[in-house]
Amino acid sequence: MTETARARKTIRRDWRLLAGITVVGLVIWRLGPHQLFTALTTLSPFVLVPAVMVGCLPPVFHAWRWRRLLEISEERVSILDAVRVTVAASVANYALPAFGWAPAKVVATQRWLGIQATSSVPTVLIEHALDSAVLLFLGLTGLVALGVPVKAVTINLPNDTQGSSVVFGAVALGIAVAALAGLRWGRRLVVTSARQGYRVVRTLWRDPIVWIATVGRWSAEFVLLAILAWASGLHLSTAAILALLGVPGFVGLLVPVPGGLGIREATGVVLATALGLGAVGVGAVLTWQRLAALAGLAIVGVGSSFVRRQVQ
Repeated sequence: MTETARARKTIRRDWRLLAGITVVGLVIWRLGPHQLFTALTTLSPFVLVPAVMVGCLPPVFHAWRWRRLLEISEERVSILDAVRVTVAASVANYALPAFGWAPAKVVATQRWLGIQATSSVPTVLIEHALDSAVLLFLGLTGLVALGVPVKAVTINLPNDTQGSSVVFGAVALGIAVAALAGLRWGRRLVVTSARQGYRVVRTLWRDPIVWIATVGRWSAEFVLLAILAWASGLHLSTAAILALLGVPGFVGLLVPVPGGLGIREATGVVLATALGLGAVGVGAVLTWQRLAALAGLAIVGVGSSFVRRQVQ
């Protein structure tokens, strides 16, 4: 990569990060700095300990699921190595522009674990598609339970066929992205990745570990949000928590802002305002949610690194 290309890439990253910071500033201005600060400081410090402990669970479940996807692709890695790569990719999510965590995870997998991109690319795309589908489902479920008129198209199919269609449909996005990436990565990589991806999808549909890890990850996120909402004095229903977990999370996955910085919080504030949930309190809760998740990620990263060194 030339110096000019590096400079352009840095500028694009900085502009996207600046966009996220700008959104954060607008949210603070809209809610009122004093009111938001008051809402943030109402949270008891004693609640942060269990919140951070819960925040340690999502990256562990995430790594466990990815390890299983690699096993389905006939690649064996230890859980410690899976955690290492997962944490690195999550950190890269805040440092790289436009979904840079995905290629970062592929590169780290090849460099640290010796696994070729033809095996890792399908797993990365599939897990992203799964999480997108889960967040969309949680958000829509919460909104419908709250009585929001959400127009959704449903097809009356037998349960088994419907579930299979959801999985294959979610992964279709990943396959499409892989096809577009082929223009840059080469035909051989795309064809091989597509074959690997198809084999993984056929197996994961009935693989309990993939689904247990997925449910575990988002259940932990739900519990984290519920703890923070309760500690902040917000009396939110289960449906409201589902909506605040799913909708902002899904929107954050779609935007090319590093880490969805500011976008998730802004979406949550807009949603809370529309639903009459208390925008200031929700903004504070979502801020603490991000901080607790980052703290949990750091603890898991440092802890797994220490354990790996002791084992070696």
